[in-house]
Amino acid sequence: MSNGINHWEMSRRTALKAAAALFAAYNLSSSGARAASGKSLNILNTNLLFCDVLAKVIPKVYTDAEITAEENPQNEHYEKLLVEMSQGSSTYDLLVLDNMFSHQFLVNKWVKAVDDIKADDPSLPALKYENVAPASLKYLQYEGKNFGIPMTLSTPIFVYRKDLFEAKGLSVPTNWDDYRKCAEALHTDEVAGNILLLGGQDAHMSGDWATRLMSMTKLGPDDDGVLDSALRPVFNSEGQGARAIERIKEVLPFAPKGAEGLDYPDGVSLFSQGKAAMFISWSDVFAGMENGPLKGKIGYAAVPSEKYQQQMTGGLSLAVSAFSNNPSEAYKFLDWMLKGEGYRLFLENGETNLVLKSQLDDPAVRAKIPSLNVYEDFKKRGTTTIALTPYRAPNAVEVQRVLYEEILAAVLGRKTPEQAMKDAEVRVQGVIR
Repeated sequence: MSNGINHWEMSRRTALKAAAALFAAYNLSSSGARAASGKSLNILNTNLLFCDVLAKVIPKVYTDAEITAEENPQNEHYEKLLVEMSQGSSTYDLLVLDNMFSHQFLVNKWVKAVDDIKADDPSLPALKYENVAPASLKYLQYEGKNFGIPMTLSTPIFVYRKDLFEAKGLSVPTNWDDYRKCAEALHTDEVAGNILLLGGQDAHMSGDWATRLMSMTKLGPDDDGVLDSALRPVFNSEGQGARAIERIKEVLPFAPKGAEGLDYPDGVSLFSQGKAAMFISWSDVFAGMENGPLKGKIGYAAVPSEKYQQQMTGGLSLAVSAFSNNPSEAYKFLDWMLKGEGYRLFLENGETNLVLKSQLDDPAVRAKIPSLNVYEDFKKRGTTTIALTPYRAPNAVEVQRVLYEEILAAVLGRKTPEQAMKDAEVRVQGVIR
């Protein structure tokens, strides 16, 4: 297993920060006492919204230990995680992990199973995993054990201009044929029919392509449609990978000019300025959108489907470092979070990608955060959740890069979709390790 650093373009998470700055200033003040126990926990943290709460609010109310949550820029966080863990550093007790690459940390034994921590200290309580959405847990389970807790839950969502749809008498599309028709009908010189983000590795591969791929073949809840459990490429097993590329190409004429250079922040900016009618991307991209100039004009729905009502979920998690000198204290913090207080602080301070079931099921919370109604749309359509692609690969970032390069080549006409998928299969198999 390679422990080398993979450079990852983390533009989606950077976009979340940009969106928060663009649309709202969140109040991160709170009151409470510092821990009097003399115990401390250090978190290798990043700079997303919930991470700000983890760093600035929770330390003021959590009294069992003093919390330090170092915030690192997203473009440095993954690399720092790899450096610290590959060197066996005990500096950090808890790690914020993106679910796309969390499997790398489980496989390399860089995080400690919470089941083992409890076995070593039977006085610890059982963690209340039943309090969070079940779809959020698959990324923290390995070899029959649990390795942490989810912090956020995200999913691709279809965001559209309700006012423009009403003006044209259009219904919300639930399949890709109708999506293409709406993109064409809504497209003008001033307002693009839909947004495509061909300029970003994560934005294009997991946003544009994977959202089309995910409903083309029947998948189980732990499947991602890209790799099977033996890490074999399955993304074009029935021609679905090539078909997903064709679905992108058919709406490319109705995308903003320069789509080949657009990434998450560009898409958020264009949509928020009223320069596009439809946008499909991950829910964390749209944080704060309702506080912008389009408030009340935005609709949210599940992504259109091809054959099957299936949709990816992702998010970020918190795990105990295998090298922590304070595993029992770290476990107690996870227990405190799962009981709900930490998640309550996330919600009160502006986090929209919620994972606590009681919050997701609360009509008042959904009224406050309209994007959460996508989960109600899941229920209406009978949508099942599948995994984030390509989470099974220990070097998921590198696999994503290969797929992005081949998909983009086909979308831009440098290769046929069929050839691009053949080349992608060979290259993906060659980089997995």
